[in-house]
Amino acid sequence: MGMDDITGHLVLVMAPSGSGKGSLLAHARQTFPELYFAVSCTTRLRRPGERDGETYYFLSDVAFDEKVRAGEFLEWAAFGGARYGTLFSEIVEPLYAGKVVIGEVELQGILALKEKIPATHRTIVYVDAGAWDALERRILARAPIAPEHLALRKERYRAESQWKAFADIVIENRDGRLCEAQQAFQELLAGILARTDRTEV
Repeated sequence: MGMDDITGHLVLVMAPSGSGKGSLLAHARQTFPELYFAVSCTTRLRRPGERDGETYYFLSDVAFDEKVRAGEFLEWAAFGGARYGTLFSEIVEPLYAGKVVIGEVELQGILALKEKIPATHRTIVYVDAGAWDALERRILARAPIAPEHLALRKERYRAESQWKAFADIVIENRDGRLCEAQQAFQELLAGILARTDRTEV
């Protein structure tokens, strides 16, 4: 089977750190239990409250290398001293099964998946939380972070902000407007689920 044979739909969510992306995804998970949330792999350390197999598959460098050699990744990239990868089994297999798949992917992953998944079966969402100053406040309030890591986040923010224009949908999530952002994301997903259900009939 080729990529043109998929019947599901892939929603790729891209956002700088501190944008509130996690809150939007958590709300979507509660609202639409039929969604398939793809879990990415990473070599970074697990943060407090994160669960293996739910937030990420947390892998050692050796285990990550083994998956690369075995061709298990649809795409993978390095950022901030860690590697992140999207497993073929987490994206393509549920798409063949007609699922609406939510993927939280790094910028390089977005570009790779754009080339592999037909445009009619994917939607790229960018979460815009405003200028860097607002994001910096959110990041610092969430957990302690080393200055050099904060600088990397700022560099990443500048790079990803340039790709806002290439997203299919932009969800505004400014300070104090989370409910509105959740509603916009909910309406988007409801429409995609409805279209996908009709395609399956």
